[in-house]
Amino acid sequence: SCSECAFRTECLARPGDDCPAAAGFEIPVAPRILHRGDHLFRTAERFQNVYTVRSGAIKTYVVLQSGEEQVIGFHTPADTVGLDAIESGHYVCNAMVLDTSCVCSLPYEQLCRLSARSPVIQSRLIHKMSRRIVDHEGLLLILGQKTAEQRMAAFLLHHSEKQRKLGLSELDINLPMSRADIASYLALAVETVSRVLTRLQEQGLLNVQRSRVHILDLDDLAVIAEETMDGGPEAGRRAGSVR
Repeated sequence: SCSECAFRTECLARPGDDCPAAAGFEIPVAPRILHRGDHLFRTAERFQNVYTVRSGAIKTYVVLQSGEEQVIGFHTPADTVGLDAIESGHYVCNAMVLDTSCVCSLPYEQLCRLSARSPVIQSRLIHKMSRRIVDHEGLLLILGQKTAEQRMAAFLLHHSEKQRKLGLSELDINLPMSRADIASYLALAVETVSRVLTRLQEQGLLNVQRSRVHILDLDDLAVIAEETMDGGPEAGRRAGSVR
């Protein structure tokens, strides 16, 4: 139920009791359970809803003319999926479930009406949009790295920081996406992803067990990433502590 949701304080559907102007405009939410391989939406479908991830993981991807999949994002708990469809009125990518997930569907028109009456909801919505921009900029920084080790280190630090902000362990990372998905996202070969993870493990920085990655040395991982993540100041502080 909504009262049990860990992310209710940043929910886009409910402004809270301190906003009488929005009373009666709350968006009824019915959480949905989806399973691996299910799709939230597909490219070119008419945009109606944005989706909040309560648990699990979603990947967004496009299909290139060659028929290959290009992964453009991974969405984990507290993320909102579908915001990039607002401008065109159609979803611009596919969104597929990577692991059993719980999502909340939020009709965009109702969300707009609610945000117009509630500064809190409006602020939350802008924050989600800003977060999406930062994620895209972070990806550009990752892809700008010269080595595969730097890209992988930055990718792991990104997920570590996301978990820390949710009050979860920043050292025990769950990566439900396949090695092929990670390779597509980081513009690397699948074999390179596996080789880099093995090398980082041999260097004593990680312990990799399938989809679970335990970070053994966060500071050295930040040094490898060259302080380019969207959490740059924090990464820089860590990296500086070991130089």
